[in-house]
Amino acid sequence: MRWGRSFTEELRTQADIVRIVGDYVALRKRGSNFLACCPFHQEKTPSFNVNPARQLFKCFGCGKAGDVFGFVMEIEGVSFPDAVRTVAEKCGVALPEVSESRENEERDRLREDLLRMNAWATEFFEIQLIETAEGRRALGYLESRGVEPETQRRFRLGYAPASWDALSNHLRERGASRSQIERSGLVTLRESGAGFYDRFRGRLMFPITDSQGRTLAFGGRILGEGEPKYLNSPETAIYTKGQHLFGLGASRDEIRRRGFAILVEGYLDFLIPFQAGMTNLVASLGTALTEAQARLLGRYARKIIVNFDPDSAGVNATRRSLETLLNEGFKVNVLTLPDNLDPDEFIRDRGVEAYRKLLKGTQSFLDYIVERAIVDHNQATPGGKVETLNAILPYLKLVRDRIERAEHIERIADRLRIEGRLIRDEFKRAVENRQEKVSQKAATAMLSVKPAERRLLQIILNRCDVRRRMLERITEEDFKGLRTAELFRLLLEFEQRGVEPEFSALNETFGEDDPVREMIAGMLVDETGMGSADAGGIERLMEEAEASLHSLRCLQLVERQAELQAEINRAQRSADENRLNDLLMQKFALAKRERALATDAD
Repeated sequence: MRWGRSFTEELRTQADIVRIVGDYVALRKRGSNFLACCPFHQEKTPSFNVNPARQLFKCFGCGKAGDVFGFVMEIEGVSFPDAVRTVAEKCGVALPEVSESRENEERDRLREDLLRMNAWATEFFEIQLIETAEGRRALGYLESRGVEPETQRRFRLGYAPASWDALSNHLRERGASRSQIERSGLVTLRESGAGFYDRFRGRLMFPITDSQGRTLAFGGRILGEGEPKYLNSPETAIYTKGQHLFGLGASRDEIRRRGFAILVEGYLDFLIPFQAGMTNLVASLGTALTEAQARLLGRYARKIIVNFDPDSAGVNATRRSLETLLNEGFKVNVLTLPDNLDPDEFIRDRGVEAYRKLLKGTQSFLDYIVERAIVDHNQATPGGKVETLNAILPYLKLVRDRIERAEHIERIADRLRIEGRLIRDEFKRAVENRQEKVSQKAATAMLSVKPAERRLLQIILNRCDVRRRMLERITEEDFKGLRTAELFRLLLEFEQRGVEPEFSALNETFGEDDPVREMIAGMLVDETGMGSADAGGIERLMEEAEASLHSLRCLQLVERQAELQAEINRAQRSADENRLNDLLMQKFALAKRERALATDAD
């Protein structure tokens, strides 16, 4: 329905914008205006103003502004006609009947038909769940998953009977025509074109509603064997995939009040936490968040905690959702639950208080990305570290604040054992050149060679009398994760085979752009400090080689303890006591070994 300009102008004049805005945010008077924290972005100092004289609102933080209709459109996520309806209802003003063009009338009639049939379908599915023998199976499933009757009723869960025409017959009985049913999305047209059959059969039904509680579509979970596990409504004139969030109508006020939303994946990951008291969450309907969903969510909060399932699909969805949210300007943290539990399982197993405790220790989005990249790639090889860096860079580029980005870079450099200046320079170069990845040559150059590492190799390469004695003492654990690990491994292999480590033999192993190749040549040419070949000179070199190896071992223990501390911090955030105790024991053992090495050096 569309109304003339005279009516909307009159309604705008009659509407008390302070009272209507006050239904959504807590306003307080300051001078001639009313002030509040903006409902459209996260802020601590109020910058959202409402001027009753001019009937306008303006946020001096995010810039949003407009009249009473614009406010309702933004806060409710509705069209202008729906905003007019809402304002009229709040003001107690009757809407006039206005003739429209045939096209507008047809569109509005179709929308009304679809909403009405979805309402009938919702009632039908509810009855089937509660009052039929077939529905008791679905009730049993809900009970086994911990869904309480009150939650079932509040979200109007239902059951679609295992029949080809039960719903379509019901819709006919309620007065729906054949063409209306065909366009509803509730049936599937036969390939022959002759007739249709019910789309949802033998499924537990979840109504997908708008912010006003009207059913726009359905999601159905199969009970027993069958594919797909979840089936959603197709797109219709009132439902577009990727533009709605499950549960938002029930949670939006609490999201706005708390200032942040918890984003989960599926229906039960929403329902179980919600009934346990976590009422500021929404579900993305089993997919990574879309831009439209992010903008919808942004009307209620600008801070999001992503808590998707920990399986590979959930990890990939988390990554894609992070990118979408960051591009839309959200502040984003990630909650990863212990023992590969999803939110539904965790709260049923460990309780809502344990979940609330974990919420206080969520990771920043980039800390999550860094940890996942480290887990997904081999940190013991230069190539693995390059892959790790390239997995992080696209997300690092999304950090817009230069100071915050610099802090992240330093932490990443520490975690990857890369010199901060080098990674900073390469990142700047990648941004300026719009590169998604750093070059292999530049990235491998970042992986610094420790002085003790270089000196030990130089002695081993140049003095065969020292090399044999030292290679008997060196183990793979000593060079694990070093930039020159492959060279050490090659020297051990040559020694076992009785092959002299000539430059040509070593050279073939490393690529032309690998800095280790150049380093080998330099160490073989530079014999500075090699001393004399007499017994005294050999023993002095042996002592220096042993000191270098000892230094490397100490550094390895220190770095491993730093890595364990990062894992300890994660275990503390996730309240994983068993994992925490195991990590603490490992760190204690490493610290004991470090003290023993220090004592040996003395």
